Amino acid sequence: MFKSLLLLTLMTSVQSFGSTEKISSQVMSIELSEKKVMNLYLNKLNTFSKTYCKGGVEEEFWKKYKNFRGNGNFIPLLPDGKLDKSTVNRFIPELEQKKKWIDSQREIVKKRKNFKSEYKKLLELQKEFHSLLLFKKEYFTSSKPEERSLIRNKSKYKLIAFRNDLKKYLESLSFLQSYKFPVDHFDLRVSYDKYKSSEDVVGKRKSNEVYFFRKIVQDGAQDLNHKRSDRFLRATIDSIYLGLNENTDFISEDFRFDLKAALDAIKWHLKGKPKKQFIRLGEWSERVDRAITFYKMLRDGKVEEEGHSFSTDNLLQNRAKGRYILKDYVLSKEADSYKFWMNQSTLMQAIYVIDTILFNEVGGLDGRDALERRDVTQVVINRLTDPEYNSIDPDESIFDYLKLSEKEIAKNPWLNVMFKEGEFSFTYFFIPGNLRIYCPDMTRTGKFLRRENVSIALSLLQKPNVDFRALRYFSRASMLGRVNMAKIWSNFTPVSERPGLKVKRSHYIKGLYKKGKYTFLYDFTDAQGNLFQVLKFKKNIYVTDKQGEHFYKYRNRHYFRYFEHPL
Repeated sequence: MFKSLLLLTLMTSVQSFGSTEKISSQVMSIELSEKKVMNLYLNKLNTFSKTYCKGGVEEEFWKKYKNFRGNGNFIPLLPDGKLDKSTVNRFIPELEQKKKWIDSQREIVKKRKNFKSEYKKLLELQKEFHSLLLFKKEYFTSSKPEERSLIRNKSKYKLIAFRNDLKKYLESLSFLQSYKFPVDHFDLRVSYDKYKSSEDVVGKRKSNEVYFFRKIVQDGAQDLNHKRSDRFLRATIDSIYLGLNENTDFISEDFRFDLKAALDAIKWHLKGKPKKQFIRLGEWSERVDRAITFYKMLRDGKVEEEGHSFSTDNLLQNRAKGRYILKDYVLSKEADSYKFWMNQSTLMQAIYVIDTILFNEVGGLDGRDALERRDVTQVVINRLTDPEYNSIDPDESIFDYLKLSEKEIAKNPWLNVMFKEGEFSFTYFFIPGNLRIYCPDMTRTGKFLRRENVSIALSLLQKPNVDFRALRYFSRASMLGRVNMAKIWSNFTPVSERPGLKVKRSHYIKGLYKKGKYTFLYDFTDAQGNLFQVLKFKKNIYVTDKQGEHFYKYRNRHYFRYFEHPL
């Protein structure tokens, strides 16, 4: 009866854009109240959870995951499953050099009583940094061409001097640098992507070499309890340093965002005693030493772990077995999930897919306004009619586990969009987030978030944002080394930046604005050609129009950036 109440009107009015179809009007006409749909979905989800996430399922996953991970050391393999011994031999000396470098940094901090001089210089740099932002403010607020030209020139030459000072400063902080500083994380990402799918010996070996090198240089120190790793900071310092060669007249927003985050983190480290850095570097050195020992044993054919001895062949067999067991377990669970929901109504499928994706991809990051969740939902809807995203091909990992014909699979575009291999990282067997596919979060927070997600789904299913044509997105802030995917997705066009919701009570902010009590961060133009300013008032960031009449909440462009196919 419920299915008869649901009128599926996919592609009721479509317009071609690029190689895809654009959904307009409605995705679905839903003749039930939101409350009834909510209750139906939550009941279905509860049944699903009780069936596929019985007691012990999560514990079983973590047990298999731990066996799969082993000691955490990467083992390079050839297409036939045998050890890539030449890659191991090549990088053992590199690991030994890395340990020597870490130990040399320990000696440096061991001789220090404090980091007062570095801390003082950091404060000076922050002051210079703030003055450079003032040039952006002066330039934006000036209407005189000659004055603007003068401001631009002042900023340009001050920025050159600042870059030189910053360059020297980052070079002086060797104990917070990456091994092989400065590391080009973008280049490493591109190189790995080029070879990661290789199945021939030459390509696979190249993939192993790039990945092994990444494991060596994309690393960092941490506390003895394995918390507060500085790996991300070291990678950000790399990218900032390499970016100092870019000539701009004003501080760019990406540079500002990265540098502020880096300087704040560096300040935290400098406030601590050198002994703390000495201990953290010591933990790092010991970790690398264990890796050296492991790879030498691996090379020589006999490995000892936790009091047990294995031949290299046995270890590889155990690792391969652990990988197979975890992959088989996760894919079986995902296939069960697929089959459960394919037997539900199209509406229930859609809500489950949207809810699961939002939970894993956004969480509650965007607060009650939920603008990122709304946009990600629209991305999912946009993919629904795109053959590149709404199908599962025979060569994809989950295909054989579904035990369905291609024709049967094609009838479930919603599920296909989520399970499409390579699109949502949380579906990978080696990403712990896959747990939430078959074990929905039933905590109080999870249930609250789910109700918001369902409400968002119902809203956009009935009234999609037809002007938002994005098919992809990424979070630059979460990328190691702040890798910019826009440079990789060359066949996609970035969606113009937009302000958040309008601030309801803006009298106080407007008063500060009129008095000039704000920091000008940057400006942007939306798709309609409207110019906006992004301003910081004390600790809060807001967006206002060119005249400063209307104020909006800020949508952090570094957290989510969307891309569409060009028309």
